[in-house]
Amino acid sequence: MKRTLALASLCLLAVFAAPTAASAATDSSTYGPAGCATLTPVSVTQGESTVFRCDGTFDPGTPVTVTVAGPGCSIPAAKPNTAGATEQAAEQSAVPTSGTFSADAARAFAVTIETSKTASGTCMVTATQGATTESASFQVSEREFASTGFDGGALPWIGGGLLVVGAGVVGAMTIRRRKTA
Repeated sequence: MKRTLALASLCLLAVFAAPTAASAATDSSTYGPAGCATLTPVSVTQGESTVFRCDGTFDPGTPVTVTVAGPGCSIPAAKPNTAGATEQAAEQSAVPTSGTFSADAARAFAVTIETSKTASGTCMVTATQGATTESASFQVSEREFASTGFDGGALPWIGGGLLVVGAGVVGAMTIRRRKTA
């Protein structure tokens, strides 16, 4: 009986102690925080931009490499220089798809991602610092035409009317030419 009770208490202890030990370390240096990557807005139309933001994940002062992959997506604030690093720049000739940024004292940073005026699809943004990687994706949809309220239902009637008027003008010109000749 003592053995059964001891075995049962040992099994009960294992059931409750094992998960507690596994979740004991909750600091970000051990497991890292749960996903920090956010995009605002998540869906854009061609030619618009979105902001990739990550709060509380990356160490301040250490470079964070941000890359974008997808049709027409770029990081306009990053411009490669001759040393291979990147610097903030407003004008550039090439469309950069990656850049190096650094987090502030609050371990946060934000990067503006721009899209092409002609390409659409899904763009993936990835931020990497050492072994820490955060990513998010957003959708670039095609630009729609403005709604003018005209659905084209009367278009055949307009075309037919123009044909009748054109035939009348040709007929009138023919009759006038015959009379003056």
